[in-house]
Amino acid sequence: MSIAPAPAPVEAPPAPAAPRAAAKPAIVNVQSCAPTNEDYPGPAVKANATGTTRIRFTINAQGAVEKVEVVKSAGASREHRLLDRVAADKLGTCKFTPGVDENGKPVGATTDVEYVWKLQ
Repeated sequence: MSIAPAPAPVEAPPAPAAPRAAAKPAIVNVQSCAPTNEDYPGPAVKANATGTTRIRFTINAQGAVEKVEVVKSAGASREHRLLDRVAADKLGTCKFTPGVDENGKPVGATTDVEYVWKLQ
């Protein structure tokens, strides 16, 4: 009588990799912290200073503003620089929703915003 060897155990196929989460960009809504007519500096009103301030800003993984840079001033005068400073200061008070990377971790972002200054 002969005894046959036991068949080799069959290995289960490897489990499929967990699906990656879809990356999502940060939600950057600057309307809530945009300068208003009440924020228009008095000297800028007297000088009839108008223009567009373009700001580049970076938010961190918690949604807080980390860096603010004026990349285009509203104009060349001291009063225009006041407008730029108000825009940067107001933006610095905003809180945003950070993005999410493909691993589900919150991430920051860098974006530009323009504020148009006009007297009414």
